Amino acid sequence: MSEAQPPVLVFLVDAFRHDFLTGQAAPQLSRLAEAGVRRPLKPILGYSDAIRATFFTGRYPDETGYWMEYCYRPEASPWQGLARLAPLDRVPSDLALRSLKLAGSATAMRLLARKKGLPHLSMRHIPFRALGKFDFTLHEPMTVPKALGCPSIFDRCAATGRPWAYLDAAKTRTSGELIRQLDDVPDGVGLIFVYLHHVDQAAHLFGLDSPVFWRRVRSTDELAGRILKRVRYRFGAVTTLVFSDHGMSRLSRQIAIPELILHPAFGERFFVALDATMVRLWYFDDDQRLRRELRDRVATRFPGHFLDSGELAAHHLEFASRLYGDEFYLLPPGTAIFPNFHSFIKPKAMHAYDPADRDQWGIFIGPPAAASRISDPVDLTEVTSLVTDALDPDGAI
Repeated sequence: MSEAQPPVLVFLVDAFRHDFLTGQAAPQLSRLAEAGVRRPLKPILGYSDAIRATFFTGRYPDETGYWMEYCYRPEASPWQGLARLAPLDRVPSDLALRSLKLAGSATAMRLLARKKGLPHLSMRHIPFRALGKFDFTLHEPMTVPKALGCPSIFDRCAATGRPWAYLDAAKTRTSGELIRQLDDVPDGVGLIFVYLHHVDQAAHLFGLDSPVFWRRVRSTDELAGRILKRVRYRFGAVTTLVFSDHGMSRLSRQIAIPELILHPAFGERFFVALDATMVRLWYFDDDQRLRRELRDRVATRFPGHFLDSGELAAHHLEFASRLYGDEFYLLPPGTAIFPNFHSFIKPKAMHAYDPADRDQWGIFIGPPAAASRISDPVDLTEVTSLVTDALDPDGAI
């Protein structure tokens, strides 16, 4: 066991909804909660990468400028030239198109990404005629010093003179491999961040009512318990925080809107991004008739509404640039867009709806002393503050 100051151990259990925390479904995390404090955690409006950016920095999207992994930036697109494949967008089989893009992302795009020095060049399910309009919002990992324009929890750990470790279950083949990575963590480590993706993956693939999903919840809980036991054995009484970036909603309806992508003005006079739970529109001229047509098409096809200026401010989505869109249409929980620009497989549960919906709430588990410093539900930035203070109790950073 190391004699150094014990590190801070942070678990991010992706998509672990607040009401999943029961003694039957998750006994390890439940015992940890019983010894400390548990509260639901309210996410921000956005997908997991936006939530991680907010947690890592303690700042909202309108402060960091980061909201989506992909942004509208044609002049810098790493997919420039793929527009010549636009005729493939009219292939009548969406399954064939998804399969083609999945195969291309795993082969040619992987080689191209290596050549360009990028982590990946996954085409997702973005139409070929649209790919050349997108760029990565960040060209480096969020863990790189000040990658988001301000200090992150990793920067703050480094400022104490101690290294940090990031263990990502999505990048390991087995849970045993993830556990073994703990042996490579240096003795003087200040922060151990563990990302467990299994619950999110199972929810999308199998749905919340599947026995497979609940087996995945249980196995993820067991893995968290094994990691905690191993870290405590090696480092002693570590400060442990567990949080989930968001919850999950059952899907009862999925709707397609191919006419937007096939519209003759798409790419020339307007642009659209179809997320699983949102439609985002960019306009390239002042043609009010075209705008009304597009807005009517979206509002007629989908339940939901366009976010007004007050809602954008409340969701911290007022940006100085047009990277993410001119207008945002948000669907209600239970309804999703498919095909969309992200999903290779039709999801059976979804997140990134209005954070006020309780099914979107994740969970927070922390030591008893955290109870007086967090809201109910917990705000993401409050968790960031707890981590920062635990890294440097004397307030030197």
